[in-house]
Amino acid sequence: MEKEFVPYMIAFDMMAIGFKESCIATIDQTDYLHIKGTKSLPRGSMMYDTIDCPTFSQCFRWFRENYGYLPNIHNFNRNFKATLSGNCNWLGSWTKTYEEAEIECLKKLIEIVKEKK
Repeated sequence: MEKEFVPYMIAFDMMAIGFKESCIATIDQTDYLHIKGTKSLPRGSMMYDTIDCPTFSQCFRWFRENYGYLPNIHNFNRNFKATLSGNCNWLGSWTKTYEEAEIECLKKLIEIVKEKK
């Protein structure tokens, strides 16, 4: 289930650009993920900055609903490429995994929104 959630830096950047959706998990700077309501305990150290952690689908939905960006991940011979359409046209680079393409796409979306603000 941990693969459903974005890494810390993506979560941090999402919060910085205005993402305020309810999340079922928190994450700290070491990418330690805690799913709320489970028996595993969140880190108790004050050394770690813990923030809400959205899922990939929450992030992509937020960009689609708020900015009209439509991400797609394409597969060709076990290589993956992210693209954006809608209010923005962008073509990412080829990556080895689907997850890398998703992260590259989210980084680009965050960059675009930061530039607009």
